[in-house]
Amino acid sequence: MKKTFICILPFLICFAFFIAYSTLRIVRHDHYQSFGFDLGINDQIVWEYSKLKAPITTIDHVPFISKLNVHVEFIYALISPFYWIWNNVETLLILGAGVFCFSGLAIYYLAKQYKLHIWIQFALLFAYLMFYGVQNALWFDAHSITFATAFIAWFLYCLVCRKTKWAILFFILTITAKENLAAQTFLISVVYFITTKRKIGIYFAVASLVYLGIIFGIYFPSFVNGGYRFENPDGLFSNLNPLLMIDTTEKLQVYLYTFLSYGFLSFLNPLYLIPVFGNLASYFVLGSNVSTAQGLFLQYRIGLAPLMSWATIATIAKYKWLNRKTVAIYLILCILVVQYALHLPLSYLSKQWFWTKSQAVKNMDKLIAYVPKNASLVSQNNITPHVSHRYNIFTLWPTTKDFKKNSPCGKITCNWFRWAGDPQYLIVDTSSEWDIRHLLANRDEYVDGLRNLEKEQIISMDKQIGNAMLYKVNVNPEDIK
Repeated sequence: MKKTFICILPFLICFAFFIAYSTLRIVRHDHYQSFGFDLGINDQIVWEYSKLKAPITTIDHVPFISKLNVHVEFIYALISPFYWIWNNVETLLILGAGVFCFSGLAIYYLAKQYKLHIWIQFALLFAYLMFYGVQNALWFDAHSITFATAFIAWFLYCLVCRKTKWAILFFILTITAKENLAAQTFLISVVYFITTKRKIGIYFAVASLVYLGIIFGIYFPSFVNGGYRFENPDGLFSNLNPLLMIDTTEKLQVYLYTFLSYGFLSFLNPLYLIPVFGNLASYFVLGSNVSTAQGLFLQYRIGLAPLMSWATIATIAKYKWLNRKTVAIYLILCILVVQYALHLPLSYLSKQWFWTKSQAVKNMDKLIAYVPKNASLVSQNNITPHVSHRYNIFTLWPTTKDFKKNSPCGKITCNWFRWAGDPQYLIVDTSSEWDIRHLLANRDEYVDGLRNLEKEQIISMDKQIGNAMLYKVNVNPEDIK
């Protein structure tokens, strides 16, 4: 009986985290805390794939382009048939949570393969599922890196356990899930070859380099106008300054909490840290111009979870004196310290504010029912993911406009908006609970801009519930001279 319970316990733990993360994601979305960037964009393209259409995004700041011009993420085509079962953005949120949480089994079985103490196996499973990068990524919208990281965990397990056919499958899934992940499989394969001398490591490393060459040497430079959006201004390798790895407090915090999450044990086996530092270098050096990718939050640190898990597992296996119950307790304590210090999203489940549905949210739920199903629409950033199953859904961009005469605001420069396409309706909510993340401007300027559009008869009220408003669009604001 006890043996049976131990066998099913890892599944139960992964399932419990799946429920927890799915709840976090769905409640956040239902409360209009998810965004057009990136949930709306990714939901729109998965919906288009499910309709057997090209993945054309109209929400991006460069609309009417293929999402493949921005990111090479074939995972979205692969999961799109799930929309045939439940055609809802929450399908994407639940799938991401499920695929990732059950990849915890790969980490558990990897630790078991290395013959680690049973308590350490479970401690590492918790460390993986509670890693700060995991919590922040699963909290913040939906991203291909979540799926790719799960595939890396399974690739590691299959590679170490010599399950070659499965390793090939998860290798392919990893590198095609996101364009830059082949760099991770390359470093993993190199370390694996150095430590085992198995030729399969060389094969995977070469295949990784070939794929990277195709994507960054041929596809983006030759077939995408403007090249790769996220490279440094003068080219991908134009700023190889090692000081960029440690030049800000934000980056130093990443190192602290990354290694603290696994008790700093991997420092005893530095070879296995090569993929970890390689992952960070891809953001801190090669992607140094992407300011949002430099810190603890958003989705960017989730990729460290399987790499740190592998490094810690290999370290404990190497130093037998670490393979004991007390080290498992130490790892759990480290996890809890990071959880407390960063007040990570799993703790939100215990907060009343998280569950409370505000009047603004209730108003928006009622108003959305009045939006014609197939109408073209321009929408506020945090409303977009709720109405993104349409071919023409555009982002409302706050801006300013100069008037030489007949200024609607009584000044030369007025708060204004712009959008792409020719939408039929505009949907917004000016409730005081939204901030610059939701509105893309401060609230006063946002409200003033809407007032100016009304005065110029660019929009006219169709339906209002509280501060939630649905307008008919009469003309594109950029047509006003």
